[in-house]
Amino acid sequence: MFSLAIDDGALTANPVRDATVRIDTTAKKAPRALTAEQTTRLVELFRGSARANELDVVDIVDWMLATGARIGEAVALRTGETAGRPLLDLDAGTWEVNATAVRVPKQGMVVQLRTKTAAGWRIIAVPKFAVDMVLRRLASPHRPDTELVFPAPFAGTLRDPNSISGELRQLLDSFECGACGGTGLQSTTNTSAGGRPVRCADGPWSWVTSHTFRKTVATRLDEAGFTPRQVADQLGHANPSMTLDVYFGRQVVSAEAARVLAR
Repeated sequence: MFSLAIDDGALTANPVRDATVRIDTTAKKAPRALTAEQTTRLVELFRGSARANELDVVDIVDWMLATGARIGEAVALRTGETAGRPLLDLDAGTWEVNATAVRVPKQGMVVQLRTKTAAGWRIIAVPKFAVDMVLRRLASPHRPDTELVFPAPFAGTLRDPNSISGELRQLLDSFECGACGGTGLQSTTNTSAGGRPVRCADGPWSWVTSHTFRKTVATRLDEAGFTPRQVADQLGHANPSMTLDVYFGRQVVSAEAARVLAR
């Protein structure tokens, strides 16, 4: 049909024949997790940062690294009960993940009593160091009167996960960065179109995000011999294949695999 149209002069080219298909040849970025040594160092940096302590994000980072929780789930961590059982059982060392922090138009930040996905509801074991951290926070004389474990400093209100992600971003950009002198921002002469400072992404920790903590937990469990189903249950995934594809930050090929494949 297009050939006839060209012969009649209605078209100058065949759009079907001349169409080009764009093939995305960009390599998919491999999931990356913190090594055990990197995890130890990063925790040291957060704990030693006056700014991180002022923002009260150190314990949130510890909690995410201890549980693999999403940042919204961590922010929504609270005491209290559901169906007659404690959400956070510090004696048993368990946490029922049943909510996330979301922003609702005209209401502000609220605890949404359902997780990001149906599979997100779960009861997980909490390491002792994280239990001890929560006990310390709950016993603090400066603690606001709230069920929230990680409320906003001073105000005691529910925190915005996006704001915390931004705070973590600047801190991570600043850690051990010689390019910006530890500010996490480019020189004052460099600003965005809106006049805002531009982040410095040249630091050794600039690749890390809050989601990296989930990948790190998944990778540690995988290395310890947990099945994909078990790791998916920890992270709140319905499908273990997502855990395998997205959260296992593997880089070094196992020597055991080489032995099995040897001839």
